[in-house]
Amino acid sequence: MGKSLIRIFLVFFFFSFLHAEEPFRVFKTPSGKSFEGKVVGYEGQTFILTNKSGQLFQVPFNALSTPDKAYLVEAVKAQRIPKGRPAPKPVSSSTVSSSADKGVDFHSQISPILQQRCNDCHKAPYEENGRTKNPKAGLRFDTYEWLMKGNDDFKVVVAGSLEESILYEVITLPPDDDMIMPPKGDPLTADQIDLFRRWILEGATEKPSGKVVSSATAKTDSPTPSDEKKEEDGKVHRAPPKKKLTFRPGSFFAHVVVPLGVSPDEALAKIQGSKPKPGEPIDFDRHVLPILEQSCNSCHHAPFDRSGRLVNPKASLRFDSYSQVMKGNLDGPVIVANDLEKSRLYTVLNLPEDDDLFMPPKGGPMDSEQKDVIKRWIQEGAKPSKISVSATKGGIPAADEPVSFNDHILPLFEKRCLNCHGETYVKNGRTIKPTAGLQLNTHEMVLKGNLDGTIVTPGDPTVSTLYQVVILPDDDPELMPPKGDPLTDEERTMIKRWILEGASEQPAAVAADPNAEPKPKGQTEMVAGTATREVSPLELLARGLNIPGKSQLKSAGDQSQALVTQLSERNPLVRAEFSSFAGEINDSNLAPLSSIKNNISHFDVSRTKVTDKAVDAAAGMQRLYWFSARRTIVSDKSLNSLSKLKNLTYLNLSETQVSDRGLRSIAAIKSLKEIYLWGSKVTDDGAAFLQKELPDAKIVY
Repeated sequence: MGKSLIRIFLVFFFFSFLHAEEPFRVFKTPSGKSFEGKVVGYEGQTFILTNKSGQLFQVPFNALSTPDKAYLVEAVKAQRIPKGRPAPKPVSSSTVSSSADKGVDFHSQISPILQQRCNDCHKAPYEENGRTKNPKAGLRFDTYEWLMKGNDDFKVVVAGSLEESILYEVITLPPDDDMIMPPKGDPLTADQIDLFRRWILEGATEKPSGKVVSSATAKTDSPTPSDEKKEEDGKVHRAPPKKKLTFRPGSFFAHVVVPLGVSPDEALAKIQGSKPKPGEPIDFDRHVLPILEQSCNSCHHAPFDRSGRLVNPKASLRFDSYSQVMKGNLDGPVIVANDLEKSRLYTVLNLPEDDDLFMPPKGGPMDSEQKDVIKRWIQEGAKPSKISVSATKGGIPAADEPVSFNDHILPLFEKRCLNCHGETYVKNGRTIKPTAGLQLNTHEMVLKGNLDGTIVTPGDPTVSTLYQVVILPDDDPELMPPKGDPLTDEERTMIKRWILEGASEQPAAVAADPNAEPKPKGQTEMVAGTATREVSPLELLARGLNIPGKSQLKSAGDQSQALVTQLSERNPLVRAEFSSFAGEINDSNLAPLSSIKNNISHFDVSRTKVTDKAVDAAAGMQRLYWFSARRTIVSDKSLNSLSKLKNLTYLNLSETQVSDRGLRSIAAIKSLKEIYLWGSKVTDDGAAFLQKELPDAKIVY
């Protein structure tokens, strides 16, 4: 009798649990859009839903209407929604046989894999804690259209070509490869990878195209970049090297990004590598390191964190600095000065390409000039650069030694400043940002300053806030650092010398006299009770403006669907941008911004569906400093209205309908410093005309 009661209880409990499953229902967003789905799980603030076709998709909690939020909270409390995501459905033999007869179907076979394994990182933008979360690398896999679109730089799926389909390449990499996708969890199964292979070769269509590629064709298909298959002859057949991307002269993507405070020539030499002149000794930093960074550092990099997983360099070899190259690994050194035979790095570069130890394994061999640079460097003694290592690193440089940012300034900041002015980090679930929005952990961030302006004026410590706040009296509340003892006289002098020497990342050629007269740069003014300091253009632009109320900014943002933020708490200027769901924004979204148009200094309508009316709206923003209409249908028609803007310094009309006809209107804006026209209808002659009219402006077309 007792056992029967237990059985009845268990059956009742089981069926009660089944009935507790969530039903299909209609969910709504705050903007009124609706969709039907059934909640099958949740992770943190993200809920996993399924439609009636069995597709899984993720919905952020904050993307739902208030009634739907209340419904989900109640369902979670009642334990009707299981925590976590449902286990992936295995590829059934019937599905495989069906696709073998009809071809692979994107919605029933490819999309569920993407939803399950990729959409954590590659889903639609969403709001979390007041911040917009964008998909990794600008890639979205939540719909067929977004998958085939790729991002601004490349497509990840090329119909019919496994070799050109980056998505297929990264899912077929070895499990220990740093670039394998997905980065978390187990690799895709062989059946899942085979579905992607067949789908791409069948044309990567949304519905089966009629072409059928069976699993039996795997051996005859083109090998993927990661494949090194042993054929029947026992030899290793490597994929051909990838074709290097080349850009036309003047292309935006061909320009080298120059860090702040570094000369263009120095940056070009460091990024691309400068060729040694005839008879010039080989310099590690300028000649060797750029080659290693280009060909070796994708595998032999410094350890880094990727989505909670520590990625270590291959074979424990690092080639990101002179000391690491000379250190080698547990098997011994890879460079032996003056001895090519014992230098393993040089040996593997010169092996036959079909040798398993040939390096680099991807991207093709180094050219003869690059190999010769490494050869000469070893033969000349494999010496470090003259300025790459300082004997006084971490301390105070000698009076006749130029100050190095990396060897002298940064170690001081790490010891005394980075507790408050380091990178943003998460602590106990809270995002901790640097004090005053100021980071001092890299040279670029030091020179960048914060939204209130720069803190370093190269050549002039008297107007450099960084120096002024460390020399204040000990009882001054503005003295930095605020905790512990003040900086020593030697440390203060070192900062002063570094600024006098130009505040560059690399040491100056000659040490500066700390008692020398400063070389002021830029516009300065005297502020009552403080040292002179530089006044940024945005500070000048903000004069006479009142700080807008938070309710006013929120109203403008909610009604326009734009992200509206102040440049800083004390600056009344405002940035307005359509960073989320840009493809749904049109001219009707612009009108609500008129209530704050006098405060808008930065306006971004890129990738939206606005017309020339957006340019007319921008023309009404008299304090507009930065304007981008990239990848819209904006044309020459309304550009003349921008000529009344006297403060506009940045204009991006790339991938628009703008042609040479509209350049006269742009040429009338004499305040412009940067103009981007690549992908537009502007010709070489038009760009030459504009450069002649605005000789000091940077023009990229």
